[in-house]
Amino acid sequence: MSLLSSTQLNTQILYGESNASLIRQETLADLLENTARRIPEKIALEFQQQQITYAELDSRADVVASVLIREGVRPGHIVGLWLPRGIDLLVMQAGIAKTGAAWLPFDADTPIDRIAICLADAQAIGLLSCNDFADVCNGLCCKLWTAEALVSLPQSNLLRREAASPEFPAYVIYTSGSTGKPKGILVNHASICHFLRSENAVLGIEESDKVYQGFSVAFDMSFEEIWISYLVGASLWLAPKEITADPDALPQALEVNQITVLHAVPTLLALFSQDVDSLRLVNLGGEMCPESLVKRFSRPGRQMFNTYGPTEATVSASLAVLHADQPVTIGTPLPNYSMMVIATDIENGLRLLPLGETGELCISGPGVAIGYLGRPELTAEKFLNNPWATVENERRLYRTGDLACIQSDGSIQCLGRADDQIKIRGFRVELGEIEALLAQQHGVGTVAVILRQDQGIDQIMAFMVRDDLPCNHGENELSEAEFKTILRAHLSQLLPPYMVPSRFEFLSEMPRLTSGKIDRNTLKKMELAVALSSGESDTPDNKTEEILFATLNTLFPGQAIRRTADFFVDLGGHSLMAARLVSLLRKHSRFAYFKIADIYQQRSIGKIAELLEVAGAAQDVMSDEQTDWTPPSGWKRWICGAAQALVIPWLVAIRMVQWLAPFFTYHFLTGDPDDSNTRAILFSVATFLLLTLAEFGIAILGKWLIVGRLKAGRYPLWGIAYFRWWLADRLVEAAPTYMLSGSSLYPLWLRALGAKIGKDVTIGSITLRSPDLLDIGDGVSIGSAVNLENARVQHGELILGPITLKKDAYVGSYSVLEGNVCLENGAHLDGQSALADGNVIPAYRVWKGSPAKDYAAFDQDSTQARPLLSHKRAFGEFIFFVTGALLIGALFFVPVFPSFVIIDWFDNADAFPWLQGNSIPFQLTKYFVLAFPATAILILCTALLSAGIRWFILPKLKPGIYKVHGNTYCQKWLVNQIQESSLHVLHGIYATVFAPFWYRLLGAKVGKGAEISTALGVVPDMLTLGDETFIADAVLLGDEEIDVGWMRMQPTVISRRSFVGNGAYIPDGTILPENVLIGVHSCAPDNALMKDGDTWLGSPPIHLPAREETKGFPESLTFKPSFFRRIGRGLVEAFRIIAPHAIVIAVGYTVVLNLMPLAGDDRWMEVFLSLLVAGLLYGVGSFGFVLVFKWLLIYRYKKASVPMWTPFVWLSEGITNLYEGVAIPNFMRYLRGTPWLPIAFNLLGCNIGKGVYLDTTDITEFDCVRIGDYTEINALACPQTHLFEDRVMKIDHVTIGERVYMGARSSVLYGAEVGNGASLGALTLVMKGEFIPANSSWRGCPAAMMT
Repeated sequence: MSLLSSTQLNTQILYGESNASLIRQETLADLLENTARRIPEKIALEFQQQQITYAELDSRADVVASVLIREGVRPGHIVGLWLPRGIDLLVMQAGIAKTGAAWLPFDADTPIDRIAICLADAQAIGLLSCNDFADVCNGLCCKLWTAEALVSLPQSNLLRREAASPEFPAYVIYTSGSTGKPKGILVNHASICHFLRSENAVLGIEESDKVYQGFSVAFDMSFEEIWISYLVGASLWLAPKEITADPDALPQALEVNQITVLHAVPTLLALFSQDVDSLRLVNLGGEMCPESLVKRFSRPGRQMFNTYGPTEATVSASLAVLHADQPVTIGTPLPNYSMMVIATDIENGLRLLPLGETGELCISGPGVAIGYLGRPELTAEKFLNNPWATVENERRLYRTGDLACIQSDGSIQCLGRADDQIKIRGFRVELGEIEALLAQQHGVGTVAVILRQDQGIDQIMAFMVRDDLPCNHGENELSEAEFKTILRAHLSQLLPPYMVPSRFEFLSEMPRLTSGKIDRNTLKKMELAVALSSGESDTPDNKTEEILFATLNTLFPGQAIRRTADFFVDLGGHSLMAARLVSLLRKHSRFAYFKIADIYQQRSIGKIAELLEVAGAAQDVMSDEQTDWTPPSGWKRWICGAAQALVIPWLVAIRMVQWLAPFFTYHFLTGDPDDSNTRAILFSVATFLLLTLAEFGIAILGKWLIVGRLKAGRYPLWGIAYFRWWLADRLVEAAPTYMLSGSSLYPLWLRALGAKIGKDVTIGSITLRSPDLLDIGDGVSIGSAVNLENARVQHGELILGPITLKKDAYVGSYSVLEGNVCLENGAHLDGQSALADGNVIPAYRVWKGSPAKDYAAFDQDSTQARPLLSHKRAFGEFIFFVTGALLIGALFFVPVFPSFVIIDWFDNADAFPWLQGNSIPFQLTKYFVLAFPATAILILCTALLSAGIRWFILPKLKPGIYKVHGNTYCQKWLVNQIQESSLHVLHGIYATVFAPFWYRLLGAKVGKGAEISTALGVVPDMLTLGDETFIADAVLLGDEEIDVGWMRMQPTVISRRSFVGNGAYIPDGTILPENVLIGVHSCAPDNALMKDGDTWLGSPPIHLPAREETKGFPESLTFKPSFFRRIGRGLVEAFRIIAPHAIVIAVGYTVVLNLMPLAGDDRWMEVFLSLLVAGLLYGVGSFGFVLVFKWLLIYRYKKASVPMWTPFVWLSEGITNLYEGVAIPNFMRYLRGTPWLPIAFNLLGCNIGKGVYLDTTDITEFDCVRIGDYTEINALACPQTHLFEDRVMKIDHVTIGERVYMGARSSVLYGAEVGNGASLGALTLVMKGEFIPANSSWRGCPAAMMT
């Protein structure tokens, strides 16, 4: 399996990000001079009471350089540098750099004899020192300059370096040699300048930082402190020598001086007597870093790194991001570096070792040094030609002499040992630790401990060859069974249960490679006998325990199953193992209603067994009567389908007219020399607005003409009443209600549809299936994306039920309400809750969760009194909302006109006669191609318009509590309107590399590497997304809360590498710590309950002790892609953003220009009929476009795990985007609730049986979906065939049996199976890998037995 980027030559070579912009023709002096010109007055150096700016540092260094040049120093020369700590030392160092020569640094405590040896060996032209050291420098073989003398010389007519090249040496550092004579390592300007840029591309040190300078300049880690600071313009604080190693004084000094960046060896940091609150970045290197040190100093908001690299590779070559309680490695190569592990027997030639094998670590890239000064033989031995080079800067490699191996996750494990670190069931395990303990036991000869997978389950296994000693020191040798029992017991006393091998296997001899090493790959593939249950397990007391223990033994083979064992801590289970256990147990009819939450809540095996026994006993006495129903007849279904097919073209035509008519108006009024473009644009905008208003009118009129006032009850599916309801629902759904969201216009709209709406009602956004059955009292507040699903299809019937929300009731965002429910006065339903049919929330009670249950009393004293609303204010707001909605709508229609101008310019017959043609296919193709640059202009103009309004007209929103009938609320409403209106053009930007830029443009703070899909309810000024966060599809992210007339806005923060799953709800004010996972359809818990690394699932949320982690893919394919991968993905996603608009424009131009002659002849009936036909053809054509793309680019979806930064994922997401942006809005949305939708999905690759009712289009990896006969899937329900986990796209099948019922917003995750006749209530989540038994009823997130 390839772990690395597509640019690699060989998968055994680990490449850093390829970034050519880091490789430049520059010297160290260039870096300093550029910064001095850019920020001359910025403080560069602080030492004791002294400060100098970058301008002063540059000026002083110029003087030093001029004197040295006058003394004959030239590029290519070597100058010794020996001074005590202080500003003068760094000024002298910069002065040498400005000559173009290299410096040879010495620590202030270096003996003069060693200095003399090194200067002579380097053939240095001189030594730059100070008056204090001058007396001991007599007798040196070179010139001596003192800092005091240089800076006292006149500063006129300064000389400057000439012919300085990046290929000349920049510095020489001497290290101890094996012969006792020090060896000098020569590094050129090109290498060190590249290193500075490369490492800081990862570290991210900034101009605003204040950096501690503590390393000796004779240690190359000082470059990280000094010259990275010079590169970016940070300030350096030089500590006095007396406190640099003082564990008490140094951290105090760092705090007092507000140091933000610390470079240190781990030993120094470990000595600190206190933490330093001001530090935001700690970079460790130079020696092994203990995990305990990381845990001690890790904290939210602070980044910690571990760097590795010999001096021969220019300071550092790899870097690891450090986190508490995680193993410390040397990470992955820095940008443009590559690292590989070769066989140590190089006399047989250079041979790359496979990933996971131990060998000698080698480094290649721009950082490889020139070699050893005056040591050609040693240079030839350690610096080799790289046979695997693909570019010029890889032509040489350096043999480090360190033993290492490249791990399966793409990181490098160093320190001369084989890779014995693995992860099993969420725990990190050092296999070497287990091997060492086994090797200490009498009777154990050779031992190898490995991780291997059997029957899809990871297991630790120990393979051993016995020696001649009986392990009990007795006369008789133990049997293998006895020996295994003793070994298991011994390890159980020393290791946690998850580290005890599940199997012990004895071999007559250990398989070995030709090199003599153990052949671990053979061990991983070796056939083994079936494992028996451990003799350490408890004996089952009843039938329930027999089933449970046997099932656990299949999941944890060979482990002791004890009643006191904790499923997570002792057995090492995680979320996937829990789902497997539940699914296996549900195959027994007695345990059909066992649920995942039971495992999380009970945890111990004994308590799980007790719960199973109680549930089994109840199941035994339950009636086995099952709801029996007869599916509607086929002829009835198809008669209704035929009637629906007759009206679908009209529905599509209504949609087409809204954007074709402005096309038509603009082109009808332009073209002649005396036509006015301004007039055409104004009439076109007016046409657009009139038709927008007409959509509301058509919906209202159509609803009343088609269904009148519907009554609650049950109606046959596919009957006349169903058809009428379906048609009215499609008309109402087509209205652009986003223009009304959050305004006083929404209640007017609902009243016009037949709903009963009281006074002072605030509605964010809703879906409503039967308006006549909605009764809302005075003062009710409804949040965003609320689903009022009071119409559903179940057991062959359309069920309509009333929803009653009484005075001051509150419905939280992302909630689902079925019919026949009521919220009494002041009742509260929290966000991400599901209120099932028949439930009543009593007055002033708070219910929450899925299914919603009583939680607490509503504290009326905690809220302010509702502000009074005057008639004058109400009227003023009405005018504001009407004007604002129309104005924003018009403004965001205007950017289409520059695209018209571009296309018309290209479509000029005189200028481009070869672009003319009358055939429809030619015209469609021509306008589709021309639409690409035109759409790019459209998107750019829309983005700029959004930003312009957002930043130059509207003030920044601030946290607080505001009146709903106040100016801040109106301002926030305008921000929402800008987002909603602009996203009608920019919708394709979701889930692309461009999404973070868009959110930043709107005012959100978005970190590096963040991935944002369809985030809903966002208040940009309140949102912060940390580096490498992931926001999945349909997440409701930090929307404001509105209750009893007040709006509350609080900052929402998603910290670094946290993941928010599909359909999750993040209330405003939530602060997710780092690396937190919020599961699918889940709600974030209170901030006080969360900590770094947590996993939360469900509503209300349940804390998962462990979660399955995706491993085996390098960060170059997940978090840190190469430049070329970014470009590749960007191009694919640019196409998918532009293509939907290009299709609309191509069809619009083709239709309008072909109908123009008919309009010119006043043949308007033909125009109308042609539009009708064109509408149907356009809808079908949109579907056909996606259909062809899917089969050509993907063919069939299969089970797969693919990292995010790979072409398959880009193409798959591109197909999904085109499907959602082209096929659904233009065609498939009208097929919902018809017999035609399953046919369309089957054409895309689904396997959907006969008689299936589908009221959802939420299917993506089509080939992975199987739905049995007569199943009923209601609105917004989803067979979720993929998820992104640790930035790896996992795809698997979803199997839904026959006659299954899925309620609104229910979801079945990949790998799950729903048995025949099962029922899933609204907002129910079936976990991945879960099995829902036949004829069972489930409700909740996660799914639980319906009671």
